[in-house]
Amino acid sequence: MSVGRVLAFCGLGFAVIMALAYLAFHYPGDGPADPPGLIATNDARTPQARELLPATASARTLEFGPAPAFVQPVPMPDPATAGVEPTGGARLLLADFQYDARNPEAGLYTRYVIEAVAGAGLAAISRFQINLDPRYQSIIIHEAVIIRGGERESREGRVAAEFLRQEPELAYGIITGMEVAVLRIEDVRQGDTLDLSYSVTGANPLLAPHDTRSFPLASITGIEQLSVRTSWPRGASYRVIGTSEEDVTVEHRRGQTVYGFGPHRIAPVQLEDGAPADHPQLPVLMVSSWPDWASVADWGRSFYRLPAEPDAEIAALAARFREAHGAPARQLTAALEFVQDEIRYQAVLLGDGTYVPASTSETLRTRTGDCKAKTLLLLALLDALGIEAYPVLAHTTAGRGLDGYPPSPQLFDHVFVQARLDGHTFWLEPAMAGQRGSLFNRSQPDYGLVLVLDDQASRLTSMATAEPPVASTVFLESFELLNQSLEDPLSWSIEVTHRGHMADQWRNIVREMGLSQLEQAYTLFYSSYRQSAELETPLQMEDDEEMNTLIFTASWQVAPLVSPADADGVREIRLRPHTLDDMLAATAMDRRSPVATAYPVHRRHIIEGGIDYSDGNFWQLQDTRDVFANEAFEFSYTTHYENGLLTLDYEQRALQPSVVLTEEMVEHHRQMRQRLRAYILQLHTHPPEGQADDEVPDSGKS
Repeated sequence: MSVGRVLAFCGLGFAVIMALAYLAFHYPGDGPADPPGLIATNDARTPQARELLPATASARTLEFGPAPAFVQPVPMPDPATAGVEPTGGARLLLADFQYDARNPEAGLYTRYVIEAVAGAGLAAISRFQINLDPRYQSIIIHEAVIIRGGERESREGRVAAEFLRQEPELAYGIITGMEVAVLRIEDVRQGDTLDLSYSVTGANPLLAPHDTRSFPLASITGIEQLSVRTSWPRGASYRVIGTSEEDVTVEHRRGQTVYGFGPHRIAPVQLEDGAPADHPQLPVLMVSSWPDWASVADWGRSFYRLPAEPDAEIAALAARFREAHGAPARQLTAALEFVQDEIRYQAVLLGDGTYVPASTSETLRTRTGDCKAKTLLLLALLDALGIEAYPVLAHTTAGRGLDGYPPSPQLFDHVFVQARLDGHTFWLEPAMAGQRGSLFNRSQPDYGLVLVLDDQASRLTSMATAEPPVASTVFLESFELLNQSLEDPLSWSIEVTHRGHMADQWRNIVREMGLSQLEQAYTLFYSSYRQSAELETPLQMEDDEEMNTLIFTASWQVAPLVSPADADGVREIRLRPHTLDDMLAATAMDRRSPVATAYPVHRRHIIEGGIDYSDGNFWQLQDTRDVFANEAFEFSYTTHYENGLLTLDYEQRALQPSVVLTEEMVEHHRQMRQRLRAYILQLHTHPPEGQADDEVPDSGKS
């Protein structure tokens, strides 16, 4: 359902261009975000609201009713003896989650007991939000009580509710139809305690008769008592996902299995910066009734079955590709680019749209579709061309950790295509517009572990290859001081070469924002970096689609390169590789989690300058070369001066997506950061007494 929007680490100095560019460019991503806070869910991901719209089609009112029969009471902690620290003026005294998978329509029972110990905590007990999918879910409030001075006061009849649409990805053309019920509880005061219990009933009929649920075992805020109890038919599987093993009990009784946790006091978890998405930092208990991955594959295949004979429109397109491109590999490429570029990405996940793709005729009629619709269309075209192909389920950000989860289709947020031709396997992204290159040098995604929906699917498949994905950029800057005064502006030229995945990204950036706007962004950046910049040669783009290589060139008149003399008569030239930045997302050794890297980035920044000038100067510069290599990344730094030409050459390559930090990595990263600082050339215009001008040493240093 989404192509992950993976933004590489950007150099701080180059952030102006990158920010403007990435604001204009995105990969469509309809995969919901991680669950916010402490939420038990029937999905692996729960959307977060960025926009709230009135749910005008909804005429629902808040319903009160008894708790399900399976609920077992959990004693409320005594606020007087509770040791949990408040957060934002409130203390979470109890969080209780109960669920019986044998009766999924009864829903997930949730109970929160929250004490407002300060005025700031009143918002936590007076306004409450509950997410739901109105297609098949509803909310029943069991109890809404304010405890004041030891007395329990019911708020039934004094709770107002608004059901609002939440569309977190609306700006990206994704409409989910998800709603949030906003409860407003009357007459709450500092020192009050809210005891609220409710159930979100209903289950997605497309997943029946199977079920998957996630239950939190930790929180970013402290909890005096956290309790989980869930009953499942025998044969369900469970995993504790997270940074540590938790005390989950498993009890078998009368044909069912009961999983339990607590009640336990929970200390707040401090989230660590830079952890990869496939390494959850908040442990959860996940239980699934899907017996194995083969059953998930059987379920998924049912949505992508093709007719025995293609319809007329599919057959006509296949005939067109076959006639225009003789070789099957070129026919496949033509079909892929048609779906990528001619079908605009748009996801309307209403009705059955969460899992069921739009028909090929509907997609061709509207010329829009999400990853499911685009996948089905590409499969139909390839089938008409006689090319073997299958749908593939993936998670765009956490795929490398899927082997730690029980089988479930709810673990996936994306579908794409695997094609097999002449003994080769190709991973094809129909949702990625603007991709180019021949079939054999086209960049392919790497989502880690995926489920290929072929007839033999029984386990997850790794997309990893011996060669990392091609995603390289070479940024060349050049200037010339010869035959001009140090006080004159000079010409500053760039040549930027993107290959592979980076070429695909920048091709889409240009498509979204236009070459002129990108030119303005470059000019704005150089106006800051080089004090002033006036466009000399307009930005040009050369696109070699067959090799998937994109080259930008331009030049500017910039301010004098050499700074004015300081009090000691020293003038400087400062140069820095502004497109390069960190290769590790964090470098603190004292941590529990692995660290994400800039993978699959491969960046090179070269600065070439003729630094001899008209008054004559003979620099005394020593060549240098430093190389740092470890399991996470490689970095090289070279300086060379010959016949008046200074060359600074920096290169970075990330080797794997995430690593467990070692002292060597941290030290290499520190050394790399030092070399990414400005390279400084110093010119002494007033030599020390007794020394001739032509004997003054000029030096280069970082």
